Formats: sequence, C-alpha cells, structure tokens
Amino acid sequence: MQFAETLKRIRIKSGKSRYRLAQYSGLSEPYILRLESGERANPSRDVVMMLGTALAQGVSSIEIWDIDALLLSADYAPLRRRGEGSGSAPGADGPEDSSQ
Repeated sequence: MQFAETLKRIRIKSGKSRYRLAQYSGLSEPYILRLESGERANPSRDVVMMLGTALAQGVSSIEIWDIDALLLSADYAPLRRRGEGSGSAPGADGPEDSSQ
C-alpha cells in the first residue's frame, strides 16, 4: 500500500480532519492534502513520525501498529520495541537481571 493511501486510511480511522491533523502535527493542511493525494511523495522520517504521533494523540483507535504501517509505507523501518535488538549495546533493550 502506498503512503498516500495509508495516511488517509489512518487519518480517517483516527477521526481527525486534515485541519485537526495539521494543528496537532505542526504541518500545513495543504501539505497534508498533497501527501494524501500522492502529489507530494517521499516525506522525511521526521514528517512521518510527526504525522503518526499526531494521529495517535488523544485517540484510542490508533495503535503502534498503525504508526508502523505508516513508516513502512514510506519505506522506513518500523519502530523498535524492547527485546528486538540485534547486536545492540548491553542495556539498550532494558535492564538485565544481574542477580544470578
């Protein structure tokens, strides 16, 4: 699924208008319209994260998987979660049990 379709689907799921999404994200409403229409492609990861967090703000229907879908549709890696580290520094995935 393309980014434009994913953004629009998640925005509708959140119940937010483009105007409200613009207010929450700090992006302009015309820019969001261009992203949803596909006229503007390849947003930066920062923009995708701003949109994802704005869509999730104050809404229980948007979950982390929706933000992951938005990131993946823009060809970015999904969010990392605890325990998903590969080759990361000790302690990066949370505290280890050192009582053994």
